[in-house]
Amino acid sequence: MIQHFFQIAWRNLMKRKFYSLINITGLAIGMACCLLITLNVQHELSYDQYHTKGDRIYRVLQTFRSVQQGENPGAPTPADFQVWGCAPVGPALRTDFPEVEKVVQFMSPVSLLLQHGEKRFQQDNLLFIDSTAFDVFSWKMVYGNPHTALSRPNSIVLTRTVAQKFFGNSDPVGQLLRVDNQDNYLVTGVMEDVPPNSQFSFNGLISMTTEKKQNPDIFNWWGYVDFYTYVLLKENSNIRSLQAQSSAFVKRHNAEDKGYSVSFEKMTGAYLHSVAGRQPGPTGSLLNVYLFSCIAVFIMLIACINFMNLSTARSLERAKEVGVRKVLGVRPSSLMWQFLFESVLLSLAAAIIALVLARTGASWVGKLSGKDLSYAHFFTPLMSAWMLAFTILVGIAAGIYPAWFLSGFRAIAVLKGKFNPSGEGISFRKALVIFQFTLSIALIAGTIIVYTQFK
Repeated sequence: MIQHFFQIAWRNLMKRKFYSLINITGLAIGMACCLLITLNVQHELSYDQYHTKGDRIYRVLQTFRSVQQGENPGAPTPADFQVWGCAPVGPALRTDFPEVEKVVQFMSPVSLLLQHGEKRFQQDNLLFIDSTAFDVFSWKMVYGNPHTALSRPNSIVLTRTVAQKFFGNSDPVGQLLRVDNQDNYLVTGVMEDVPPNSQFSFNGLISMTTEKKQNPDIFNWWGYVDFYTYVLLKENSNIRSLQAQSSAFVKRHNAEDKGYSVSFEKMTGAYLHSVAGRQPGPTGSLLNVYLFSCIAVFIMLIACINFMNLSTARSLERAKEVGVRKVLGVRPSSLMWQFLFESVLLSLAAAIIALVLARTGASWVGKLSGKDLSYAHFFTPLMSAWMLAFTILVGIAAGIYPAWFLSGFRAIAVLKGKFNPSGEGISFRKALVIFQFTLSIALIAGTIIVYTQFK
């Protein structure tokens, strides 16, 4: 039966090539736009999801409000909290709370002149970070031992891109880098570049013990603010327990500063949900995610409605075919399945074209949005299965009304030449056209308004 359906569908497509081209192209453009928007939304939702322990990693937020002597500052608001803070809070959390498995701290990025032989580069985004970094975050080490690479002073781990600038593709572990024409740093590891969907962005990691050796006082000073603190909780631990004890924790360690307080924020949700200031990396907008998702849905609705209207508009040309097949004993349900099969076939053809268009436009959209959109995400087994299911669903959704409309023709009226589409069917098509134009005008007007305001 499938082969029979395919033969009839192919014959009709070849018979009406121009109509088929218009219908497939319209649906393909809508699908391509939806795919590109999905790429962007997926990228936004994937921030920091690559950490295998991400559900247990929390950022420590701190407030430093100016409070006069004897004044009660009251409860801090979310806007008061900052991601950066003082160094002593990390060791104090690890000591006071058994729920805390690991603590990792790093300082604001620095720029250093690195030299190896005749090669000299001013390298930005270098972080002084604790040796527990690779125990908490899922950064992949290419060369070196991740557990010991940052344990000794004057140790540095380079990203693959930076390591290639100095050492090519060879293993540089054990090599020395001259830093700012003063000290020699030992290369103890090379790691993969940080994924673009990460709140972290750096070119190398320097052991925190290096900074402790040079400036030991700042690690005991609650008023020195230049550290980012992350905690890894033990399994089955509850962050609410730490939050409930935060006030008592502050009183034990920094009772004199009445404007100081501590809070916690889950790292995997920080990109879209954080309200704290001074982020260590970029932040996104949950409103934009919802907005773009709605736009993708609207575009697919417009494309599906356009497909339905074109299919039903050509219904009169197939009225005699339906009438003859009904006289020959073909059941209406079989006719409906035939037209649905044709609709799904058109949808699959449109999906193939949409993939090509989206592949071509992905880099352009990435440059426009300032994001590294990875088209490879669409070719994972899970995403391929979802795309196939989505394509079939679109074909069914777009073809269900034309299939019902065409299979409902009365054979006798058609063969006698007395067939006319029902007024109810025409009214429905007009309503679809009005709805289609309404969505199109709203999208165009919204785009013009937003573009004008940005400009």
